[in-house]
Amino acid sequence: MTTIFLALLPVFIVILVGFALGRGRVISAGQWAGLDHVCYFVLFPAIIFKEIAAADFSHVPVLRMAGAMAVSVFLMIGLLVALNRPLMAGLGINGPQFTSLVQGAARWHTFIAFAIIPLTFGAQALPLGAVGAAAMTPLLNILCVIVLARFAHEAHVPPGPLLLSILKNPFVVSSLGGVAWQLSGLELPAMALQVLDMIGRGALGLALLTVGAGLRIGTALTQWRPVALAVVLKLLGMPALMAGTLWLMGVDGEAFAVALLCGAVPTGSGAYVLARRMGGDAPMVANMLTMQVIAAAVTIPLVLWLAGVAR
Repeated sequence: MTTIFLALLPVFIVILVGFALGRGRVISAGQWAGLDHVCYFVLFPAIIFKEIAAADFSHVPVLRMAGAMAVSVFLMIGLLVALNRPLMAGLGINGPQFTSLVQGAARWHTFIAFAIIPLTFGAQALPLGAVGAAAMTPLLNILCVIVLARFAHEAHVPPGPLLLSILKNPFVVSSLGGVAWQLSGLELPAMALQVLDMIGRGALGLALLTVGAGLRIGTALTQWRPVALAVVLKLLGMPALMAGTLWLMGVDGEAFAVALLCGAVPTGSGAYVLARRMGGDAPMVANMLTMQVIAAAVTIPLVLWLAGVAR
């Protein structure tokens, strides 16, 4: 467990540097928003497309790994939706806040996962992370948009714009584009690989800085019950579901470890954008993300150690 914690420590140090820069006003809020925009729409889509399109999946259990991750997402969101009435009554939350709980419990932070994977398992494991992106990112965006359209009553979204928002998501576009290129059987030209490498090279550090700058520790303890539940469900419940489905589908080795890590990382910052655009409780999402990033410094090493994939 000490080894995995030390491997992850640089990630959380960079996040803390971003937090200090954000609080110190060295970079303005508008500039941080611009940096996050570049990461979201350019840098990480480039990484995802390149890793899927250029990866050698001949020795990777792609279908079983992707299937297990998709089933885990369905189970988590399905259970929460099935229990929406007792959850809302017990936690004292409304429909928009319930959608934030769903996002907080199910989504994953691609930036953090792609920063941790090469540090923990080596650069050769990034294609496995790309399998996770292809399996979970489109599915999560579709399911979360549906949940928001159903429960965030203040902002009803017609089917047309709803579908368009899914299809325009840069992670969905890059994931599906990479899958399509893989299925075509073509090799990426060497120059295209160089360009995508150059675009994506600074993405990991920059993205982690923006995660830190977005933390709101002073307000994270408000509405503590749904926030605490989202922390437990995302950082412990989702990895448990992931481990069970991976085991049932016969996924083991490095593929098991990377998939488990993808399930154990905090909620993605895209949840905040989606909540703000579709009538969810965006401040609650921000509080959940803040507490999850803090707790993940302990829970990710713990989950990987308990699963026997790290020492």
